[in-house]
Amino acid sequence: MRQYLFTLIALTILLVACKPSPTYETSSENRVNTFTFYTDTLNPGLTEAIYKIEHRDYPDTGLIYNKDSLRFGTRLDSVVPYITYKATPGSATFYLPNDTIVCTGYDTVNLEEKPVYLHVLASDMQNERWYRIEIDAHKINPDLYIWTQLAENICSTQNYETKAFYIDDKFVLFVNNGLSTQVYTSSDATSWSLSNQAPSGLPVPCYVRDIIQHNDQLYYIANKTVYRSENLYRWTATDYGTASFEPINMLMSYDNKAWCIIQDTTTTQLTLATIQADSITPCTCIEGLKDGVLPAHFPISDFATATFQSSSERPRAMVVGGRNIKGGPVNSRWNLEFVSAGSIYRLKDFTISQPTFHTLTGASIIQYNKHLIMFGGIDNDQEWNSNILYSYDEGMNWYAPNPEYNQLPSQYQSRHKQSVIVEQNAIYLIGGQSDTTSFSDVYCGRLNSLL
Repeated sequence: MRQYLFTLIALTILLVACKPSPTYETSSENRVNTFTFYTDTLNPGLTEAIYKIEHRDYPDTGLIYNKDSLRFGTRLDSVVPYITYKATPGSATFYLPNDTIVCTGYDTVNLEEKPVYLHVLASDMQNERWYRIEIDAHKINPDLYIWTQLAENICSTQNYETKAFYIDDKFVLFVNNGLSTQVYTSSDATSWSLSNQAPSGLPVPCYVRDIIQHNDQLYYIANKTVYRSENLYRWTATDYGTASFEPINMLMSYDNKAWCIIQDTTTTQLTLATIQADSITPCTCIEGLKDGVLPAHFPISDFATATFQSSSERPRAMVVGGRNIKGGPVNSRWNLEFVSAGSIYRLKDFTISQPTFHTLTGASIIQYNKHLIMFGGIDNDQEWNSNILYSYDEGMNWYAPNPEYNQLPSQYQSRHKQSVIVEQNAIYLIGGQSDTTSFSDVYCGRLNSLL
């Protein structure tokens, strides 16, 4: 019996010895497939962002980065990356300036310190790849407006009115003190020089605030006369003293037309009109108006205008505040909208009484970052509007922004009749008046996200 036992043991040993050893498949694949982060309630934008992976020309290099910077305030000092690979690697390791972390899949990494590298070793333990990780967040608040004063005092005369334009790649400031009109120019809104050529053909005095720019031309109306200039300095005059209507004031440049307000000399009714060269064409077919007649509370002076594309991609214009034909202040917001081909327009009153918007005269409005912004003005109680006002619904409602995000410099003084220009994503506030002071200073503001 013992003989058979030894024989069985010998056979077992022989069979085990003849059984082939197990084989394990290895791969030379060392590429990262996807890169993101585990959900982090303190940094919700982490998982929403898009992360790009570049496998460079050299087989052992790569780059991982976010397509757009993460929102301001995102913390990257303790994040947990979620990484998948083309094939299971032999090892993966983070190399930081002050630390080395062997990846387990749930590793907290400080991406604030740079450079950060990810080393991937293929399962064949031979082929490797290095990725530089460049994950960035906004260092400055994109919703913050940065304001600076560019010029303290362009001109030294007193009791003057100003109006600024941006024409032919330069800033232009018209100044009138009741005795003469002067022109100052600047290439950067910081350094200004008085032109040695005074405008000719304008009346004295000239209320330069009422000058409007239409394409490369300037228009002004006074004493039944339309003044027009194509070069800032030489003005031609067209007298409408014998016409059936009297031009009252320029309104705005809108839908590639220069618009003005005219008054019938017989009925004294007000209507809108357009000017082409020196020819005025009354607009008597505007939806919302009977025979084109403007209501009594439509402003003829000291109003603010803004032209822009509406959400329906139609050209729109707003006429806000101002004074009516009797000189009284009005609280109105008028919307002029293009309706259809054939020069059909619609005029509607969007007036809404709100605590943040009273009767205003001398305000200024621009479109910036897809919403309207209003500066300055004075209400019926002689209270100066020191707040900036926003409208996100194309002029129907207005509110004051959080001053932590948008506040004018401390040296800025409340005023009305200032000029506001938008050029290359920057806002320029130029000149204006208060009850005791005429201003010729310049402030520049820019939204961080538009830098």
